[in-house]
Amino acid sequence: MSTREYAEQIVDSLLILPEEKIKEVFDFVTFLKERLPQQGITLEQAGLTREQAVNLRARLKTFEDDWNAPGMEAYDKLYF
Repeated sequence: MSTREYAEQIVDSLLILPEEKIKEVFDFVTFLKERLPQQGITLEQAGLTREQAVNLRARLKTFEDDWNAPGMEAYDKLYF
């Protein structure tokens, strides 16, 4: 399965999870991302076109308010 296909399946799965589980997923992804080398990958390496990346970002934007809600920084302390 390509990175794009995984990303689409993850987003589709997130949409049916309760809010508290979505927050846990975000925390885990943030945890994993922070442990990666500071290099990014290209859209091509991710198996995404620019249009797909824009679409994916727009779909994930619906969770931004929850991710940035006051008090969410407490979850950061769980992994450090």
